[in-house]
Amino acid sequence: MPHELTIGSRGEPSNFEITVDGTIETPFENPTQEAIIASGSTVEGSVDDDGLEFQVSGTITSITVTGADAVVSIDGEAIDPVDYCT
Repeated sequence: MPHELTIGSRGEPSNFEITVDGTIETPFENPTQEAIIASGSTVEGSVDDDGLEFQVSGTITSITVTGADAVVSIDGEAIDPVDYCT
């Protein structure tokens, strides 16, 4: 069952890279989000107050965020990206 991962920022834009051991994709047929899905298992980009949403299957193996104001949640539960640093 896929999980919903959201990432946003409070204030200044943040850069991010997220890797999973399954797949990660946008839930939209024609996304307007400025994220790059590098290989089906890695996504990277920049996020601001609007936030981005992704569908994730498998386990999140790493989250790297540049910017102190990033907000990340999985299925509506806030997580600390530091817990997923490699």
